[in-house]
Amino acid sequence: MTASSDSVLDPDAVERLRDSVGEEFLGELVNAFLDDAPAQLTTLRGAFECGDAEEARRAAHTLRSSGATFGAEGFSQLTRELEERAKASNLAGTDELIGRAEAEYARVEAALTPLRRGGSS
Repeated sequence: MTASSDSVLDPDAVERLRDSVGEEFLGELVNAFLDDAPAQLTTLRGAFECGDAEEARRAAHTLRSSGATFGAEGFSQLTRELEERAKASNLAGTDELIGRAEAEYARVEAALTPLRRGGSS
């Protein structure tokens, strides 16, 4: 891993993605993630609160893979743990973990915002 422990995003992952898809499509990917992630986080919290392990697993999986695309390793790790808990139907006591994922998402959002295409939100 090339990112320091203080990095929100792995800069190498962002550069590999930029090289792979180009600047314009990178911005579109960032837009899609930043537009979708808040709803996925809301779904994740609601699913855990309602005891819907499958819905929680789906939301956590989506967030984990999307975060990993941008090298958001801390966020991906937190959502991976939530995904594993949902797979095991271990839904109790996840409030703190979800709160940490939401806080880490805010950091990821701040780091990705300059890469948005068209500056729209």
